[in-house]
Amino acid sequence: MRDADHLMRQAVADNVFPGGVLLVSKEREIIFFEAYGFANIFTKREIRKDTIFDLASLTKPLATTLAIMKLFQEFVLDIEQSVGSLIPQFRDTEKADIRVRDFLAHCSGLPDHRPYYGRLCKVSPDRRKGLLRKLLVAEPLICPTGEQVIYSDLGFMILEWLVE
Repeated sequence: MRDADHLMRQAVADNVFPGGVLLVSKEREIIFFEAYGFANIFTKREIRKDTIFDLASLTKPLATTLAIMKLFQEFVLDIEQSVGSLIPQFRDTEKADIRVRDFLAHCSGLPDHRPYYGRLCKVSPDRRKGLLRKLLVAEPLICPTGEQVIYSDLGFMILEWLVE
């Protein structure tokens, strides 16, 4: 862990980023946990181990991917499984054979974005998740799976559904 610690300290010193927290665990045991740099570079407020970060659009690649990989590690999910085998609503669609791996790699064939919010904001909050899922099931592919890399919010919405 000395190398990782050194890299984090050097990155902060080189202004690659203002600060961060590094936690490494294995089999539910924390191996390394350290805070580096500043939460606010103007006030010089240091980052602590319990600093809360706004992940914004990093939630998709960080939180969702980590949740998927945790399920993989615990043998709950295999990234080679198809969405049709995991979510019954996809079984009889053109998306049935798309693997978890394809969603993670952004090569599912789904578009990058759709303005679903326009329809979702018109229904009561308790119905939004159901409507969103119907829209995801109905969404057509824009290219064959594996043909193109398209950073797809929709693919990660489906992964979030899997995690639930």
